[in-house]
Amino acid sequence: MSVVIEGLGDDRALRTLIAGKITATLARLRVSAVGVRVQFGDENGSKGGVDARCSITIDVPHRPELHADTVSTEPRLAFEAAFAAVERQIEKDRERGRVVRRHPKKYYLAKRLLEPEATPDVTQESAPSRRRRRRSA
Repeated sequence: MSVVIEGLGDDRALRTLIAGKITATLARLRVSAVGVRVQFGDENGSKGGVDARCSITIDVPHRPELHADTVSTEPRLAFEAAFAAVERQIEKDRERGRVVRRHPKKYYLAKRLLEPEATPDVTQESAPSRRRRRRSA
């Protein structure tokens, strides 16, 4: 995995912080990230004000890329806000995977019921069916 940091200048402390946080967070993903791009920019030039922009883009194989973009007064604050948004996206993705794994699929359950030592208790593990019966008229 490559971490590319653009537009930051010579701030080594912030570069080290960014690389450490991103590496630690992406270690929690089931699929390893291909690349990470962190871009900093100055929106207003020398005018001052809220003008430090931070964009974080994470490329994950077989999934849409994770992206967050924030603006703040300083580059570190902008990074912290963008990083928090990316962490929420990662956590949401992990939660979605957990929910899918908890509920057995119908083909898995059918295979378990066809086994010779199958018991009726297996059907209680699955979620209730949402399918309605047709009325015969």
